[in-house]
Amino acid sequence: MIPKKYTGTVLVVGETIEGRLSAKSIDLGKQAAQLAGRFNGKPVGVLTGHDIDTAALAWSKAAGMPVIVLDHAHCRYPNPPLTASGVGALVDEHSALAVCFPHSMRACQAAATLAWRIEAPCVTAVDSLLKENGQWVFERAVFGGKLRETVSAANRPIVLTVMPGLVSRSASPDLTGHFPSVETRHLADTDHRFIPRGMNRQAHTDQALERAQVVVAAGRGLKGPEHKCLLEAAAGMFNHAAIGGSRGACDLGWLPHSLQIGETGRTVAPALYLACGISGAPQHLAGMRESRTVVAVNTDPKAAICNLAHYAVIEDLTVFLPVLRERYDRMTEKGDEE
Repeated sequence: MIPKKYTGTVLVVGETIEGRLSAKSIDLGKQAAQLAGRFNGKPVGVLTGHDIDTAALAWSKAAGMPVIVLDHAHCRYPNPPLTASGVGALVDEHSALAVCFPHSMRACQAAATLAWRIEAPCVTAVDSLLKENGQWVFERAVFGGKLRETVSAANRPIVLTVMPGLVSRSASPDLTGHFPSVETRHLADTDHRFIPRGMNRQAHTDQALERAQVVVAAGRGLKGPEHKCLLEAAAGMFNHAAIGGSRGACDLGWLPHSLQIGETGRTVAPALYLACGISGAPQHLAGMRESRTVVAVNTDPKAAICNLAHYAVIEDLTVFLPVLRERYDRMTEKGDEE
C-alpha cells in the first residue's frame, strides 16, 4: 500500500557540467512527461550546478516541466553528495513518489547516497517499467547483458537511474499551457568533504562519428587490430559512414578510445548501426540505443545485442564482412558496366 503522502510528483534530476546540460540529462528531459505519467504523476525537474539559469530555462521549455535549480559553487562540476542532500529535501517538500536520475556513473553515486539518506529502495539501470497488481515492476540487464533481472519495490518513494529510451519519445511532450518555469535555490554550504575541482575531456579528432548516418562498430569479436580494415571496408560502402567500437575493443587497444561508443564514450543515433561482434552490454547500448535500424553480426544468437537488433546475422564478423563487401563490389561493378 502506497502511503498517501507519496501520491503525485516525480522528481527528474539532471546534471550540468560547467553550465551545460549533460547529454544524458537532455535525454531524460525528453522522457520526463511520459516517465512521470507511468507513475500517474507530474514531473518536476531538478538541476544542480552553478550559474545555470539559462540551461535550466532551456530544459524546462523542451521538457514541458517546471525546473528547480540547486545552485552551489561546488556544483560547477557534478557533485553527488551535495546533489543527494539537496534532492533529499525536495522529496519531502513535493511528496515525491519517485526520483529519476539518468544512468551515469556520477548519477548512480548521487542516487545511492540519496536512497541511503531517505531510506528508500534504489534500482539502477532501469530499461523497462510496468505496473502489475498495483505494484511497479522494473527490469534491467545484468551480468553484461547476458541476463535480465525483474525488481519490484513496495516502499515509496523509490530512487531510479534510467537508461536512454526507457519510454517512447516518438511523440513530443504536450506543452499545452506550459510556460518555462525556473526556481533557483542556493544549497546550504555544509559539506566540504567532496569538492570536484575539474574534469578532463578526451579531445576527439573530429565529430564524424556523431554526424554519421551509418556506423559500423565492433566489439571483442573483432579478435585483433588487424581486422580493423574489415570495418573500414564495410563503412566504405556507404556515404556519411564512420567506424566505432565497444569499450572492450577499445580497452584492448584494437580501436582508439576516441571511437568508443557507450555510457563512458560517445553517443550516436545513425540511420543504420552495424554491430559486429558486440555482446550488447547495457553500457554500450546506452550509447547507440536511439539508432533507427540496428543490424547485429554475432556468433551467439542469444547475445543481448540480438534482442535489440532489428536484424541479426549469426556469423563471425571476419567471415561475414568480407562476403558483404565482395557482394557490394560485384553489384557496383555490374552497375558500372550497364
